[in-house]
Amino acid sequence: MARDGQNGYALSLRERDHRYASIRERMREKGVDCAIVNGSNLFYLSNGIPGELYGLLTATDRPLTVVVNRRHLIDISPRVLLDSQEWVTDLRPGSDATAVIESIKELHQERGTIGLAGGLDYRFYNRLQTSLPGLKIVDVADIFADVRTLKSEEENAMIDQANRVFDAAIKRIHEVARPGMLGRQVVEEGIRAMWEAGGDLESTLSFNFGPVPAQNPVLAELSMTRKIQKGDIGTLTAHAIYGGYAGHSDQEIYFGEPKPIHQEMFRAVLTIRDAVLGQVKDGATQRALVDTYRKACQESGFKSSPHSQIHQYGIDVPEFPGPGYRIPDPNPEAGGLGGAGNYTLKSGMIYSISPTVVNKEGSDTLLGGTSLIV
Repeated sequence: MARDGQNGYALSLRERDHRYASIRERMREKGVDCAIVNGSNLFYLSNGIPGELYGLLTATDRPLTVVVNRRHLIDISPRVLLDSQEWVTDLRPGSDATAVIESIKELHQERGTIGLAGGLDYRFYNRLQTSLPGLKIVDVADIFADVRTLKSEEENAMIDQANRVFDAAIKRIHEVARPGMLGRQVVEEGIRAMWEAGGDLESTLSFNFGPVPAQNPVLAELSMTRKIQKGDIGTLTAHAIYGGYAGHSDQEIYFGEPKPIHQEMFRAVLTIRDAVLGQVKDGATQRALVDTYRKACQESGFKSSPHSQIHQYGIDVPEFPGPGYRIPDPNPEAGGLGGAGNYTLKSGMIYSISPTVVNKEGSDTLLGGTSLIV
């Protein structure tokens, strides 16, 4: 990974080529000629091109084709985008499936097997089918999920820096946040600190506060127009972004002397977190982590939460492993595993361990975050 004058670090061409090779190997195993991608899977292949809509990756060594919103290329040459980065050498203007269809025809793959990986809408899918009726269309999202599950050293460095961006927000908020400030003023200070630390403009910060601790998107929205009162407790959650990669953790902040119950709950959070962290190792399972969390909550005298906050992340928050890592759940009636179900932990996974504890005698909810590499 090399230094980059604007964002601090830039992913290398070696990283790009490793990703392409891994995806292409799996495509060939599945008999797929090309993959159409968008969203996070496109970012994974392009390293982020302004205005990118779709990508087309062949199972051969042909360069990735990226379709850029044609509005982004009005009045400028595509050379501006090409010269601004190293990963992508084939750019096409477009706004729908047309440019992708033309690229497939150039490859003479009108009757080939095309994989889809991303949230492509019905209009795109229908246009693809009607324009190229000889195509065989298959789902290759699992290929991308499998390959993206384990992070490289370069990805780890980006994510580590993203978490340091969140640290800058916490430091700033600790310095300036006081009773009488609006919630939005605190968020503005935190986001400004993340930008100053090199975070992407897309970085966000959630802030819940009040006399009862909570973490909820609706309450966070309502908190923006409230004034902080002495004795309030706040929960800060980051989606700090650095070079397209997420930093993700949580922090509690008290405005005054913490109530005894909240001090007791936070001590429990630390104990429960240590118990879960003790299980994080290659070969462990998500079920083992969740069961350890619940058992530790019970032993602490507090309740567990369905929002246990034990999950992977990377480009997205959260991210879930591909089918190559999933295994049957030995206790499915217990639930609590999230959208990915049960799976085996492997070295190279990035985890957010931020266990939530709930007061048995009220609605108080506390949590505390840690990010780590398995």
